[in-house]
Amino acid sequence: MSGADVGKVSGIDFGAMLRARREARGLDLDQLCAAIGGTPGRGFLARMEEGSVGPSSSLMLKLAAALGLPEDLVLNAGGVATEAQKLEALMALAKVAPPTRSESDG
Repeated sequence: MSGADVGKVSGIDFGAMLRARREARGLDLDQLCAAIGGTPGRGFLARMEEGSVGPSSSLMLKLAAALGLPEDLVLNAGGVATEAQKLEALMALAKVAPPTRSESDG
């Protein structure tokens, strides 16, 4: 699997899903970085969204909390699962309705 394919399962991209969720919550990369405690940094998060690096399981848990996503689905979609489980989790995450901006501000 090439660097650009990290987290991609059956054409569904984990990094792109995270980027869409981050943007739906009205967060930029700096704000997401702050929300997960400052590490890893903005550059790593950007590369993760691009698919050139993959997250650790501890980072996936931080991202799930910061983005309001179910931890089990994020862990499975991010790579701690079989290919079938990853695909199922990515499809389920795509259906999770993003909060409104007022919900994400609260």
